[in-house]
Amino acid sequence: MPNKRRGYYTTKIGGKNRTMHFSMNFWSSFTEILGLPLERIGEIFEQGISLSGIRALIYSGLLAYDQENNKEIDYNIYQVGSWLDDFPADEINEIVKVLLESKILGNDLNVGIKRNVEKSTKDKKKVNQ
Repeated sequence: MPNKRRGYYTTKIGGKNRTMHFSMNFWSSFTEILGLPLERIGEIFEQGISLSGIRALIYSGLLAYDQENNKEIDYNIYQVGSWLDDFPADEINEIVKVLLESKILGNDLNVGIKRNVEKSTKDKKKVNQ
């Protein structure tokens, strides 16, 4: 289930509720596992993400949250892969949706995937006048 905080997702996996965080730490781990620079990640999603990509996505999200919060890492990427054997496909879609709504370096990040963007009607305030 998506959390109220942007870029977080909590689900029951591996026998307990665990949270993923799609942060700079997530992207660092995810791109390292896949062996791709960040600017090429959009290609993976456009072509359809592989099973190893899904496993890396879930693992990197869990790892980022747990490391950021000094939680015990009681799993590895292969255990996460085993957990995904019974994971609902529609929930993976929800996780990807939360990932695409996350931010990095203060900017919206859609990893090259087109999505509907609504213009803000708020007035922009000038900074450092």
